[in-house]
Amino acid sequence: MSSIASIGRMVSGLSAAQKGLQVTGHNISNVNTQGYIRQQLLQHESSYLNIGSNGRLMQVGLGVTPTEIRQIRSELADRRFRTENGILGFYQAQNASIQEIEAILDEPYGESISKMLGNLWAQAQKLNTNPDGVEERLSFIQAANVLVKKANHIADSFMTYQDNLNSEVIKSVDRINELIRGVYEHNEKIALSEINGDNANDYRDQRNLLLDELSGFMEIDYYEEADSRIVLKAEGRTVVDKQFVTLLELKQTVDNSPFVKPIWSNTKEDVYNFNKVISAAKENDTGKLKSLLLIRGDEYVRADQLDASGAIVKYGTSWSDIALNDNYSVDVPGNSYFVPKIHKKFNELINELTTMANALFDGDGIGIHEGLKGVPMFVPIKTPADYPYTGAPKPTDPTDPGYQAAYKTYVDEYNAYLKKINSYLVPGNIRINPDLMENGGYNRLGTVDPTYLDQGNNSKVTEFLAGWSTNRDWPKDAQGSTVSDPTRPYAKKVSIMGFYAEFVTDIGLEGSGYKNKVSEKQTTVVNIENERQSIGGVSQDEEFTSMLKYQYAYNASARMITMLDSMMDTIINKM
Repeated sequence: MSSIASIGRMVSGLSAAQKGLQVTGHNISNVNTQGYIRQQLLQHESSYLNIGSNGRLMQVGLGVTPTEIRQIRSELADRRFRTENGILGFYQAQNASIQEIEAILDEPYGESISKMLGNLWAQAQKLNTNPDGVEERLSFIQAANVLVKKANHIADSFMTYQDNLNSEVIKSVDRINELIRGVYEHNEKIALSEINGDNANDYRDQRNLLLDELSGFMEIDYYEEADSRIVLKAEGRTVVDKQFVTLLELKQTVDNSPFVKPIWSNTKEDVYNFNKVISAAKENDTGKLKSLLLIRGDEYVRADQLDASGAIVKYGTSWSDIALNDNYSVDVPGNSYFVPKIHKKFNELINELTTMANALFDGDGIGIHEGLKGVPMFVPIKTPADYPYTGAPKPTDPTDPGYQAAYKTYVDEYNAYLKKINSYLVPGNIRINPDLMENGGYNRLGTVDPTYLDQGNNSKVTEFLAGWSTNRDWPKDAQGSTVSDPTRPYAKKVSIMGFYAEFVTDIGLEGSGYKNKVSEKQTTVVNIENERQSIGGVSQDEEFTSMLKYQYAYNASARMITMLDSMMDTIINKM
C-alpha cells in the first residue's frame, strides 16, 4: 500500500511540474504580446499523513497541489500609470495645437505676417516721399493686398484646424465607446471563466490594456468586485457596472455651430462642464478628449453684424464666449478655448490696421480723380453693406448756399458707410477695394487732404505712419473703445507691430510650457512603465531558468514512478 501511495505522491509532482512547464511556455510564447503580464504557478504542500503510535508519530507528505496561476502585477503601479497617462494625453494634445498654430502663422522664418507688415510699412514710407508717384502708389496697394490675402489664409487655416479637431473629437468618442464596450465584454468573459474555475489571466491582460488606453482619453477610476468584474467610472460617471453600460453620444455645441460635444447616453448631460479654469493645481488637466474640446472651442470666431444704419443687430464672438470662467481673463492659463482666443486676437490686430487705413486715407484722389473723394482701401468680401458706396455725391461748388449742409450730409453718410463695413473687416473676409485694383485705380487712393490743393501733399500718409507707430489700447470692441470686461485679455498699450510681436511671443511661451510639461510627463510615464515591466514583464532568461527547474522536477517525478513501477512489477510478478 505504501508503494501505491508513493506513486500518488509522484504523480502529484509530475502533474505540478507539467503545469509549471505549461505556464512557463505560455509566458515565453507571449513575450512580445502587448499588455501581457508574466504568470506564475503557485504550489502548496498537500495534507500530511500521521504514522506511528505510542508517541512516536511521523508525518508523511501526500504530495504537492497547484494553488493558482497568478499574474505578477502591481495594482499601485497600474493606477499611477493611468493617472499620469491621462495628464500626458491632455498636454500632448495641447502641445500639438501650439505646433499647428505656429505652422499656420509661419513664424519666424516663413512667409509670415510680420514680414508682410514690415513690407507694408516700408512701402508706406516710400509713398510718403512721393505721394503722387504711380510706382509708389501701386507698390503700397500691392503690399496691402498681399497682407490681407495672407491674413485671410491664416483665418481660413484656423477654421480648417477647428474642423479637423472636431473630426478628432468624433473619432475619440467612437474609440472611447469601443473601449467601454470592450471592458464590459471582458468583464463577462472573466466572470464566466473564473466561476467555472478556469484561468482568465489573458482576459485580464486584455481588460487592463483597454483601461490603459482609456486613461489617455478620460479620467477613470475603477475597482474589482468579488465576481471578478470591475466597476468602471469615467469623469466621475459610472459607465460599466455588471450589466449596466453608459456610452457617450454627440450633440451640437451651440446653435448654428458645426461642432459637436460629448454627452452621456443615459442622462443627455454634458460630459464636461467648462466653467472653471483648467490647471495642474486644480488637478483637472486630464484626458485627450477634454484637451481637444478646449483647443477647438464651441464655434468659429464671428464678427459683429450691423444693419444699414450701422447699429449692431447680432453680436459676434465675445471674450466671455471664449473664457471658461467669466471672472478671469482669457489670458489666465487654462481659462480659454485656445484656437478661438488666438483667432480673435488676430482678428483684432488686422481689423485695427484695416479700419485705421480706411479712416486715415479718407482724402481725395489724384489724376483723373482729382477733387473726388477717394475710396476705402479695404472692403469686406461678404457683407450686407452696399458696395460700391452709393451715398450722397460730394458737393463741388463752395459758392452754393447749400454747400455746407450738403458737404456735412456727404461726410456723415460716408462715415456711416465706413462704420458699417469696418465691423466686417476681419481676416477671412477682407479684400483690397476692387476700385483700387482696376486700371488706373491707384488714382482713387485718398491721399490728398482736401484742405490742400496739392496732389503731392503727404499729410494723409504721414498720419498713417504715425498711427502705425502710435501705442494704442488693446483690446477694443467693435466701436474702438476699451472693453471693461473681466474676461478680456490683459490690457496692453503697444503699437500694431508691438501687438503682433507680443502675440507671437505669448504663443511661443505657452508652447514652451506645454513642451516642458509633455517631456516631464513622458519621463514619468516611461519610468512607471519600466517599473511595471520590471515586475510583470516576461524575461526569457528567467523563464528558461524556470523551464529547467520544472523539467528537472518532472524528470525526477517520472524516474521515481518508473522505479516504483519496476519494484511493484518485481514484487507482483517475480516473487
